[in-house]
Amino acid sequence: MKRSIFLLSMFGASILYAQEKDSIQKEEINLQEVSITEKLPITVEKVTGKILQKKNLGQDVPTLLNSATSVSITSDTGSGIGYSSLKIRGLNEQSINVTLNGVPLNNAESQGVFWVNMPDLASSTNSMLIQRGVGTSSNGMASFGASVNIASQDPSTIPFAEANVSFGNFKTQKYTVQAGMGKILDDKLSVDARFSKIDSDGYIHRSWADLISYDVTALYELSDKTKFRFQNMFGKEQTYQAWNGINQKTLDTNRRYNPSGEIKNDDGEVIGFYKNQTDNYQQNHYFLSWLQDFGNNWKSNFTLHYTKGKGYYESYKNKASLKDYKLESLGDKRTDLVKQEWLENDFYGFNLEVENQKLNDFSVFFGLSANEYDGDHYGNVIWMKEYNWTNKSYKYYNNRSLKKQIAAYAKVLYKLNKFELFGDLQYRYVDYDAKYLPNGENIKEDFRPFSDTFNFVNPKAGVNFKINPTNIFYASYGISHREPLRVDYENNGLKPKEEFLQDYELGYKKSGRFSMSANLYYMDYRNQLVPTGRLNDVGTPIRENSGSSYRSGVEFDANYKIIPNRLNVFGNITFSQNKHKNYQEEVWDEAGNSSIKSFGKTKIALSPDVISAFGFEVFPIKNVLINLTNKYVGEQYLSNTEPADGKLSSYLVSDVLIQYKPTVKGIKNLQFSFLINNLFDVEYESNGFYYEGANYYPQAGLNILGGVGIRF
Repeated sequence: MKRSIFLLSMFGASILYAQEKDSIQKEEINLQEVSITEKLPITVEKVTGKILQKKNLGQDVPTLLNSATSVSITSDTGSGIGYSSLKIRGLNEQSINVTLNGVPLNNAESQGVFWVNMPDLASSTNSMLIQRGVGTSSNGMASFGASVNIASQDPSTIPFAEANVSFGNFKTQKYTVQAGMGKILDDKLSVDARFSKIDSDGYIHRSWADLISYDVTALYELSDKTKFRFQNMFGKEQTYQAWNGINQKTLDTNRRYNPSGEIKNDDGEVIGFYKNQTDNYQQNHYFLSWLQDFGNNWKSNFTLHYTKGKGYYESYKNKASLKDYKLESLGDKRTDLVKQEWLENDFYGFNLEVENQKLNDFSVFFGLSANEYDGDHYGNVIWMKEYNWTNKSYKYYNNRSLKKQIAAYAKVLYKLNKFELFGDLQYRYVDYDAKYLPNGENIKEDFRPFSDTFNFVNPKAGVNFKINPTNIFYASYGISHREPLRVDYENNGLKPKEEFLQDYELGYKKSGRFSMSANLYYMDYRNQLVPTGRLNDVGTPIRENSGSSYRSGVEFDANYKIIPNRLNVFGNITFSQNKHKNYQEEVWDEAGNSSIKSFGKTKIALSPDVISAFGFEVFPIKNVLINLTNKYVGEQYLSNTEPADGKLSSYLVSDVLIQYKPTVKGIKNLQFSFLINNLFDVEYESNGFYYEGANYYPQAGLNILGGVGIRF
C-alpha cells in the first residue's frame, strides 16, 4: 500500500511546485536583481515569500520549508505549531547558520534557532536562501553544513491593509493584520506594521501554544543613494512542555500521551498533571541599517543590531531532594516542588558589508562584524509541598556567560570567458567565558565553568563553467570550523573539541521551462559533535565528538511546466551516506566498570539516507489552485551504535492545498485556503532519542487548516 501511494504521489507530485516557483520567481526578478549568492558556484535554493505564504496558516517556518531539497523537519507538539525544527542533510539547526538581513539569528550559546520565538515570521519574509554545504561566508556563526539567509520585506510603496484568519484541528487559530502607509514625507518615508496571534492545543496532549508577535519596518530614503532602514521584530511565546517524548510501550497504547508535568503519589502513580509546566520566553529584535551607494558601483550596508531575550521554564518535580536545591537547612528530605529556570540575555553588535559587482571583470565583497552575547542563567524555587515557602527570589544556581565574536571576510568573483572563478576567505575570533556568580554554584545543575578562545580561518574556492546562460556546471571546496555549544561543555566529562569540516561540491544547474539541478557532495568531518541519543533535562540532545566521520550524497531536483500557467510538476530527492569511520563509546559492565568500545563504521544518529519531496500543481479553472505535496524520509537510527530497537521507520506524508481567489471589485486580493495535512492519516514519528530504550515524538495524523485573507 505504501509503495503504491509512493508511486502515485511521485507521478502526480511533480506537478505542483514548479509553476508556482517559476511564476513567483519571474515576478520577483522583475522587482529586484537576482541575489549574487545565487550566481556563485555553490549549492543553493531560493524559497520566495509567496511560496511561504501559500501554506502560511499558522504552522512554523520549518513546516513551510518541508519541501525544500534535503530538508527534514520535526515538531514536539506533532502539529507544526510550537517547538519545531529543521535539518538539512541530516544536520540540525545547531550546525546551520541562520541570518535575518545579514544579522545572526542563532543563539550564541546553543547555536540553535528557536522559531517559536518568532511567530509568523513568514508573513514578514521576502525570501529565504538555503545554502547546502559550507556555501559562502556571511555574518554570524560559520556555516557547518548549511545556512539559511532570510530577507525580510521592505515597506510597501503604496498604502494597503490586509487581514488573514485561519482555523483548524487542535483548536488552532491564527490572526494576522498588516498595514502600510505607502510613501509619505515627500515620498521619502514608508512604514509597514504587522501583528499576529496564534493559538493551538497541539496534537500531543497539553502541548498547547500561545504565541504573539509584531513587526514594524520603516524605510527612509534620504536620496537615491542614501537610505536608512529600521526594523523592530518582537515575539512572545508560552508553550506547554512537550519535549520528553514517549517510549515504545506508550507509543503502542497512547501515542498522544505527554509525560511532562506528571504529579505522582507516594507509590509513584500518576494522579494528575501540573497545569503550568510551561516554557515562557520573549525576544525583541532591533535593527538599524544605513545603505549607501557611493557611485562607480561601490555600495555598502552598515547595520547595528540589538536583541533582548528573557524567559523561563517552569516545572513540577516529584520527590525532589532539598539538597539538590541548596535547601538542606530545611532538612535532609525529599518533597514535591515547582522550580523556574531563567534565561536573561542581551545580544548586540554591528555588521558592515561593502561590494562592487562591476569592477571590470571582477565582483568583490567585503564584510566585517562584531557582536557580544551576555547571558544570565539562574533558578528559583517558587513552591514546595508541606512548606510555607515565601523566598521566591532565592537562586539555587546562578551563572553568567559572555561570548564575544569578531569576523571578517573577503570574496571575489572573476569572469574569464565562459568561466567564473570564485575565492572566499573568512576569519572568525571567538572568546567564550562562562562562570558562576557569587553564591551561584550548584554541582547538581551539570554546569562547569569554562573559558575558551578560538581563531578560525575558513577558506573557500569554486568555479562556474557557463555553457550558456541557462546551463552551468560548478565545483567548489570549502573549509569550516565550529566551536562547541554551552551544553557540550556541560554534558560531557571531557572538554569538547572544536569541529572541522572540508566540503566538496560538484553540480549542474539548468533553467527554463524544464529547470533542474543536480550535485554530488562529500563533507569530511573531524571531531564532529553528534547526538548520542540522550537528552538533558530540557530536551536538548547531548552530543560528543565522534572522531572522523563523513556525509556524502547526491541531490537532484527538477521542475517542468507541462502546460505553462496551468500544470506543473516538481520533484527532489537526496541519496546519502552519513557515517562514522570508527565510532567509539564508553560502556559499563555489570560491576559498574567503564571501558571504551569500538563499534566500527556506523551510521550517524538521526541522519536519513533518503529524503524526497515531490508534487504537482494544477489550475483546473480560473482562480482555483490545487497543490499536492508529498514528503518521504527514510529510516533513521536513534543512536550511533545502530541498536536494533532504536530506529525511526521511514514515512511518506501527503498534503493537499486548495485555494480560490475570486475577483471582487474594490478588493486587491481575496483568498480562501483549505489545507489537508497528512492526507492518508499516516502514523509516524519524525524524531526521537535513545535512553534506556527508544523514545519517540509522534506526529499528527490527518488534520485540516482553513483560512481567509483579504487585502485592500
